[in-house]
Amino acid sequence: MTLEATIVCLDNSEWMRNGDFTPSRSEAQKDAVNLICASKTQSNPESAVSIMSMAGKKPEVLVTLTQELSKILSGAQELKINGKIDFSTTMQIAQLALRHRQNNHQHPRIIAFVGSPLKETKEELIQLAKRLKKNGVAVDIINFGEVTENSDKLEAFINDVNNNDESHLLTVPPGPHILSDIILQSPIVESGSGQFGSEFINADTDPDLAMALKLSLEEEKQRQERERKAREEANGGSTNSGTTTTTAPTESNMDVNFEDDPELAEALALSMATDKMEVQSSTTNTDSQPPQQQQQPPTDDTSSEAFKDQDFLNSTLNSLPGVDPNRIKNALENLSKKDEDKDKDNEKK
Repeated sequence: MTLEATIVCLDNSEWMRNGDFTPSRSEAQKDAVNLICASKTQSNPESAVSIMSMAGKKPEVLVTLTQELSKILSGAQELKINGKIDFSTTMQIAQLALRHRQNNHQHPRIIAFVGSPLKETKEELIQLAKRLKKNGVAVDIINFGEVTENSDKLEAFINDVNNNDESHLLTVPPGPHILSDIILQSPIVESGSGQFGSEFINADTDPDLAMALKLSLEEEKQRQERERKAREEANGGSTNSGTTTTTAPTESNMDVNFEDDPELAEALALSMATDKMEVQSSTTNTDSQPPQQQQQPPTDDTSSEAFKDQDFLNSTLNSLPGVDPNRIKNALENLSKKDEDKDKDNEKK
């Protein structure tokens, strides 16, 4: 999906107390904001979202551009209703914030909720749209509540700011429908409803459950992503410790590198223990070996003397499991007699 930096501008004017949307314009807007922010952050993990208020003493940035969904949603929930919206000033502040985004590869976008009358004229909005288009900023507007008064102005604004069909105007009249569901089916949410598993939940009959499911899936995906990164870092740490140095890693290093993967830590510990045992065994064998000149095989005379030593022969045979010393002794005596008879025959010849 498109890598974007999106600033979501919320209408927090006194008009948002109106109850023509369930349960009010303000609450319907909050649900829709949750949906949009979850969609933007899920569509691309490197996309960032910011939250702005449009009314009050002046428009202000509530949450700077971030990829943390919990931080974004928390800022949207803290919105306070007060005063009238200043659409033009909000667009200019949002444009300035997007200009100073950290990742210049992110495509700049503004999403504005307009649920109260606009004080700007159509001509002023057209001039504002041209400046935004010149700076390459795409704009999506959700026009709800004051549809009759704002539609002509906002249509003119979108027509002038639109570039390659990147900007959209969604007009939602009051009625027995859910604002977030209509936004879900619009081009503003590129992923559509299938991404959040909405085919299993009827959002019309249980909107709270549908929204809770969407947010839960998003949190689960982020958790799995964190665990995956932790495992990759752990695997990378073990590889580096084994290839770049000749000494084995210490236990303290394992605790740091493999806390998130106990099975990998255990495998490495067993490997280290095996290597240590092999080294100790090799060292013991080397130390116990006699000098090189003593390792030479014994001569025939030495072997004969050893076999003639009855005490040595008996102790050796008794130490061997499953060996009958008497049977071996008789076999050796027979072999010795044959050798003596052979020597006598040679002397006669």
